[in-house]
Amino acid sequence: MKNIFHCKKTETGVSLVWMEGNREKQEFFSFPELEEMRIKVPDLVEHPDLYRIDLQEHKIYMSQVGRSTN
Repeated sequence: MKNIFHCKKTETGVSLVWMEGNREKQEFFSFPELEEMRIKVPDLVEHPDLYRIDLQEHKIYMSQVGRSTN
């Protein structure tokens, strides 16, 4: 899994950016995909560092580190 450090919301979904070595890599997730994973788009865009991306599964997971239970 990779740590996400930047997200950009588009008309059809969200583009996620992570680092692989010293290079930026991107992966796109559509709104239906994010909804299926129960990922809240505003939270993802505002706090991308609280999420991780699994490239093999093409899924996003909320990181438990630093996450409050509010």
